[in-house]
Amino acid sequence: MLKPKATSLQTYTDGWGSSWAVSDRRLTEEKQHIIHYADWTVGVRRYWEAMIAGTQIKRAILVPERSQITEGDIFIDSDGTQFEVKQVDRKDTRPVSLLVSLASAQVHYRRRQDGD
Repeated sequence: MLKPKATSLQTYTDGWGSSWAVSDRRLTEEKQHIIHYADWTVGVRRYWEAMIAGTQIKRAILVPERSQITEGDIFIDSDGTQFEVKQVDRKDTRPVSLLVSLASAQVHYRRRQDGD
């Protein structure tokens, strides 16, 4: 009889950050305050596809599927480092995760002030 493949549970213990919507180089809305993540290796295929598209993927992370993060958002790590979310793919882990490709933000985004 065939035994099912043993799979371990995916944990998100490498760090946390927050997801922000942007408009006109301003952080307009905090979509999710705390998103726990696990670091993931940027694969060769993903790296070269991004290079062809004119983007350099700096980092890849796994986040829970229910996270409020989409392409075009700004992900701010717990140390304040800002990244642009370039790609979000579903990853069949247990539980299901999102694989998020991050590029270094070219500009420093600031919060929108009242009256801006």
